[in-house]
Amino acid sequence: MSEEKEKLLSKEFLFSDEYEAEEEETDVKTYSFQTFFNIFNANMGTGILAMPYVIRLTGYWGVLLIILVGILGNYTGKILIKCLHENTPEESFNKHTYADLGEAFWPRYGRRMVHIVNFVEQFSHCILFLIMCGTVMHHTFPDSGISESIWITITSLLVLPVAYVKNMKHISHISLLTVIVAMGSSTCVLGYSLYHHGQWKTHNFSPFNFRHMAIAMGIVTVTYSSNAYLPAIEKSMKYPAEFNAMMNFTYTLVTIIKYNYGILVFFCFGKHTEQIMTLSLPSSPFRVFLSVAVIITALLFYVVPMFTLYHIFENELDIPILKKLGNEPLKCNTYCTPRRVSRFLIILASIVVAIFVPHFGLLMSFVGGLTGTCLVYVFPCLFHVKLHHKTLPWHNIALDVMIIIFGVVSCTCGVVYSALQIAKEYDFYKMWGIEPDTD
Repeated sequence: MSEEKEKLLSKEFLFSDEYEAEEEETDVKTYSFQTFFNIFNANMGTGILAMPYVIRLTGYWGVLLIILVGILGNYTGKILIKCLHENTPEESFNKHTYADLGEAFWPRYGRRMVHIVNFVEQFSHCILFLIMCGTVMHHTFPDSGISESIWITITSLLVLPVAYVKNMKHISHISLLTVIVAMGSSTCVLGYSLYHHGQWKTHNFSPFNFRHMAIAMGIVTVTYSSNAYLPAIEKSMKYPAEFNAMMNFTYTLVTIIKYNYGILVFFCFGKHTEQIMTLSLPSSPFRVFLSVAVIITALLFYVVPMFTLYHIFENELDIPILKKLGNEPLKCNTYCTPRRVSRFLIILASIVVAIFVPHFGLLMSFVGGLTGTCLVYVFPCLFHVKLHHKTLPWHNIALDVMIIIFGVVSCTCGVVYSALQIAKEYDFYKMWGIEPDTD
């Protein structure tokens, strides 16, 4: 596969303006199978590892939840693309990206609104990768006496060189590797579960619990938050008319994989199902191997959302101090530039949050509630109704309004319940693996 086509495999590259400029230059177009993989890649990353935990929280309701989010994500993704191609009399510019739709919706602040929400989303993904590393290391070496937060601190040192990343040259390979390792690790756990089918407890499900449903909703939403990349995916297609069909097929397949992996692995481990499914395996060299693979992949993939953060922070948010200072070397150190310092600060901020909130599943739920619901449910329907309310049938408007309300309620409940649970489980002494001074 050519280097230009490999770039289409990186979902973060698909969101950047740099991709659009290069696509115009090289006129690279993708066929249907490549479009399928791009959409699949955007919805099937490391989030698959958390699906059994969703079933543990919600029982059979989790299957319905995964199916519902898949249906809604498919619908909102398609209306997002529809809004890009259908102009209204009030519009005076062409729309190519999610941010362009934000500007059409709210000319003064819409573009910045979309970029800020996406910035928070990508920043949170960076934090989740660091927490994943700390959690996996802590469970893989439980006798080391090192807490999750200290493991996060140690592994975080390996991501500091990300501040020096200058281009997207190897991002597509990293993105592809992440999907392969996540699916491979999950399939290994699934194979173990199927092999031990005699131990399954198919009736050991949790009863309906609204708080758990709200937390699970956030987790599942994160795994479907690919809408920001769909405009560039559709634009890259050689036959754009096939986009809706590819969305239907890909989202159906992704949804089937997610709920099957989730429920079948849960059958085997039951109440002992961990937030990251590979940690549910009994201690063995095989589990250590899978854990190391997940850690290496998480550390490598950290650069993908972080590079998107650089692009948004440096080029889209119009930070006054960056404009004023430019990118000239600082007087105190000729090797330091304002841009490089800001990158180190962003990395440091992600490390600090990961250290002090080392709860993978709960933070994933918080992120899904805070930003995922906006990007997947609220924004596409808001844009659709606002830009096309004069031509939409009343039932389409009613459906969009219902999805907006669903998104707002999911956002509120997910953020509140996950934040309360994080606060409940927060323990400074336990976090650092030390005993409190009782004197």
